Amino acid sequence: MRTLKIIIGFLLLYGAGTEYVAASREVGSWYSAGVIGGVITMLLICTWLIGTGFSNSKYKLSKIQIAKCLVISIALFSLIAFIKIGTYVVPKNFVEINGLKVPIGKCIDGNRRLISDNKKREDYCTCFVEKITAVPEFKEKYQNQLESDKIMEVFKEVQSDPKYLDLKIEECFEVAQMKWTDELAEAMKRNWKKELAGTEFAQTNDIEKYSDCLIEKYRKYPFQEIMSDGFAESEEAIAIDEECTKASEK
Repeated sequence: MRTLKIIIGFLLLYGAGTEYVAASREVGSWYSAGVIGGVITMLLICTWLIGTGFSNSKYKLSKIQIAKCLVISIALFSLIAFIKIGTYVVPKNFVEINGLKVPIGKCIDGNRRLISDNKKREDYCTCFVEKITAVPEFKEKYQNQLESDKIMEVFKEVQSDPKYLDLKIEECFEVAQMKWTDELAEAMKRNWKKELAGTEFAQTNDIEKYSDCLIEKYRKYPFQEIMSDGFAESEEAIAIDEECTKASEK
């Protein structure tokens, strides 16, 4: 039993270090309160498991034992996180598209929570790069960034470009066969909140309620339909927006 506790403790530490890096990269911050809170909770659990595993006591630990095991847990967690970060630093998963050799490893890793299947993530990222580099203007503008392993930065910049809709990125969602998941829904809500923060709409409406309402209504439709051309201007989408706008009024 004691050995099992130690093994579980170390396995949880490995998972915590890995998830911390993945979650932090996804939210765009190493200091997200939600992520840090989860890490602290996991460190305390691991400290107790490892401590009681090495101790003669099944449940209680002295202050010195707690301190020692906590230091061990933090050290191992930091080491695992550091190693995991290192795997993101080295460019990987190169694809040759439209005359450019682009590493898409960061894109594949960065969309892990949105698309669970690794092959589908690879197809999605490859499609995205193909769409961008098929436009001469974008290819010339973003060539250095794409070849320098800055694919995620390119994605963010392209999405704010007026010509973004012309790329028909929804076709990449079809390639990846994307379906609704809780992670995908949360990611969409985060994007809406960022876009609406500080706007006139935010002064008259509760952004949280508005985003929750949209997701609740949107999830009644297939994800690919939501992302398809023309859906935003469809009668269904307009009706949903009007309903959620009214429901979220302050």
